[in-house]
Amino acid sequence: MKTIIISSAFLTLLTLAVPSVNAQSTFTGPGVADGSAPADGGAISSVAVNNTASTITFTVNSTQPMASYIFYTIEIQSAGGGYTGLSNPWGPAVGISTGENALINTYGTGASALTYSGGTWTQNASASFDAGGTGSSFATMTFSLSSLGLSIGSSFNFDVVSSYTTPGGQAAYGALDNTTYLAESDNSYQPWLGSNNYDSATATGSTFSSTTYTIQSVPEPGVCASLGLGGLILFRRVLGRKA
Repeated sequence: MKTIIISSAFLTLLTLAVPSVNAQSTFTGPGVADGSAPADGGAISSVAVNNTASTITFTVNSTQPMASYIFYTIEIQSAGGGYTGLSNPWGPAVGISTGENALINTYGTGASALTYSGGTWTQNASASFDAGGTGSSFATMTFSLSSLGLSIGSSFNFDVVSSYTTPGGQAAYGALDNTTYLAESDNSYQPWLGSNNYDSATATGSTFSSTTYTIQSVPEPGVCASLGLGGLILFRRVLGRKA
């Protein structure tokens, strides 16, 4: 009977000692895009976000497989100030008029993390996609929290926009934070004209103000493993003494 009681107690302590990994948050998009962009993966169906103690991962899901030249930008507003222009540093005429503090811009096989400070965009990191990309209907990318100016406890609003970098000046074809097809600043629904822009904060149908993610405090996988192993060793020692 003592062994059973001790076993139950240690299993309970072990469960409490090893916290669960942060749950993934999934944000649903409209799954539509202007022009022929849906055929290139420009229609965003959802975006999943999760984090560890030091990294953050985004998975952009599209309704059709992604072409090598489709461009996504993850626009992050995490603090006051930031860039208020409607021009992505890689060319598309998109942005957040109420302030943009960080970006993840994609290219054919991966993405780059940028932050804005002192009137300048700085590229802090680049990495290949973790999975997906060209030919797949999803693309997963992971960056350090610091490369985006984030830390544990940070909350941010964000949008994910699809466009093209060539020719430059094109507006958004699809966006996570919208309920329908995108109307640019001139209400033309023709982002390829190069004479309009897309503002995630004020566009008709925008849900940007309610699309929020908070960086949760979670242990690194190695910490969980160490806690679990230590608990099992201690458990066996106690059982050995009681045998």
